[in-house]
Amino acid sequence: MSISLSSAMIYFGCICMIIGALIFIAQSKTNKKVGSNKKLNEKIIFFKNKWQREHWIQILIATGIIVGLVILSVITDIVAFVYLSGVAFLGAYLYLYNKMMIYVEANAFDGKGSSE
Repeated sequence: MSISLSSAMIYFGCICMIIGALIFIAQSKTNKKVGSNKKLNEKIIFFKNKWQREHWIQILIATGIIVGLVILSVITDIVAFVYLSGVAFLGAYLYLYNKMMIYVEANAFDGKGSSE
């Protein structure tokens, strides 16, 4: 049984989408956990929520592009759009999460580092 390139693209796109979803779920669960430094954790959660409120348009655009690619794949039966949607989901999530954490680290730690 051999796999064609188009089938491999679908599988890879689906794997990227699953990985991105698992990262998203794991991150949302860790946001709810409170560690030893409760004040610092509250600041981190506050600044994450603040960043998400300030950048909701970027999040909405990334989500719209991903959903659009999936819908385009269904309408046109072009397999490449499924691949692109999975890769776009993973890439967009990692990019936006990285930008958010840069903002959180710059504000939550007040320039003092993590030695608090």
